[in-house]
Amino acid sequence: MDQDQHSKEAELFLQPYYLLRIRSDSGGTSGEVWLRDNAGHGGDGTHLFNVPRQESAEELKRWAERAIRAYEEG
Repeated sequence: MDQDQHSKEAELFLQPYYLLRIRSDSGGTSGEVWLRDNAGHGGDGTHLFNVPRQESAEELKRWAERAIRAYEEG
């Protein structure tokens, strides 16, 4: 069975500099956080980290926002 047929992808801007790429399928929701390329050089930006599978997109967003705060605080 081809999993790509049953998964959905979306992008969500988090704060002015971050992008959350979301993948949803029957097993839950996972994603990746990217630092956006705001300088206009094209490309996707810089991949920061993967977000572990959560039960919903809202939980995924909350996890990503907490991780971004920790990333910024160093």
